[in-house]
Amino acid sequence: MFIIFGTRGLKHTVSESPVLSNSCPNCNNGNLVNKLYRRWFTLFFIPMIPLDVVDRFYQCDSCKSAYNESVKTILQRSQDEINENQKRAKLVFAKALIASMTHMSIIDGDFAAEEEREIMDAIEGLPEMKEELMAIHQNIKATGNQDNQVFNFLNEARNELSSEALINILAQAAVVLLADGAIEKEEENLMKEYLIACGLPKEMYQTLIDKLMQKDMTKIKKEQLN
Repeated sequence: MFIIFGTRGLKHTVSESPVLSNSCPNCNNGNLVNKLYRRWFTLFFIPMIPLDVVDRFYQCDSCKSAYNESVKTILQRSQDEINENQKRAKLVFAKALIASMTHMSIIDGDFAAEEEREIMDAIEGLPEMKEELMAIHQNIKATGNQDNQVFNFLNEARNELSSEALINILAQAAVVLLADGAIEKEEENLMKEYLIACGLPKEMYQTLIDKLMQKDMTKIKKEQLN
């Protein structure tokens, strides 16, 4: 008899944490609900034993934007400070996104047209920072992970953003991975390195790929997490 076991991450609502009513900085009227990602030991794909908590964050019950738990403190500050923090978080998100997508596209030595199109679509979706993102794209396309620059962007994102936002970055990097219809070993290994760099278990790789292959890619591109 074969025994199939492993781990998987599940999102839970923190019931003892109060809801922050009408506090979402993105849609302005959504309630922020405290959530956590917990890793579970699975037996025959069924969660059996709760393991460590990967991250805690707030998520809007209306627009689904996600925020680091520090948003609770930020909401007590002035609106100007909120806007500045939101702008910075978006820039950190965008830089890590384009860096990881570009790096993923060149890791197998074959920069496909489909991969280039996915990256250009992502940059076009962020017009206010297009020039800076194009510079990052061109630099990494030419020099790769020189001076560990790609992982420096991911480390900055890990320090500034919620795990929900990090997963969104990696999901869009995985869209590039899947763009040419084949997953090379170098791409798989790199995605696992990205997960580790973001403080997420590398075992999430297969779950992430499986979900992406079942999901409408256009919906992934439209998602924006702060």
